[in-house]
Amino acid sequence: MEDQKGNNSTTSAWLLFGLSGSGKNYVADVLASHYGWPVYHADDDITPAMRRALAEARPFTEQMRDEFFQLLADKINARLQAAQDGSTPTGPLLVTQGVYKNRHRHYLQSRIPGLRLLWIDALPQVIDRRLESRCEGISADSARALVKDFEAPAVACARLQNNSDAENIISQFRAIVS
Repeated sequence: MEDQKGNNSTTSAWLLFGLSGSGKNYVADVLASHYGWPVYHADDDITPAMRRALAEARPFTEQMRDEFFQLLADKINARLQAAQDGSTPTGPLLVTQGVYKNRHRHYLQSRIPGLRLLWIDALPQVIDRRLESRCEGISADSARALVKDFEAPAVACARLQNNSDAENIISQFRAIVS
């Protein structure tokens, strides 16, 4: 059941995942501004090994990814606990992270009670335009190379098309939570 602020009472957090350039951070920021919910951009907390790999233009290993998602589950649960204790803003936590693999999405759902998946998608030409205009983060060439690694969700989940403006994002999200 949805309340007036779009909060599904059984949802503790939304995991916004998808390809680089799909606009996960933008969508989370739009929803946070509209609903007053907290946002956690998980790429801010990649591991030191991942930071070294990025600096050396090396791909992440499966071991690096597995370690990251273990730490990420703990960090999300800690943030949710802080919200329950009243020390941080309330409302579902909006978490942004690519989470390209089904096994990592499943892992997070198994470790975080009330976590719902929200696949952020966009048209390929929109993603390309966004990647080309970026000043920081993953390069457009690297993001294009990673497209083949992305696994479409193995289980049904909500999907939001981020091809336009904030009003459209909010409208789509309202339809998802109703």
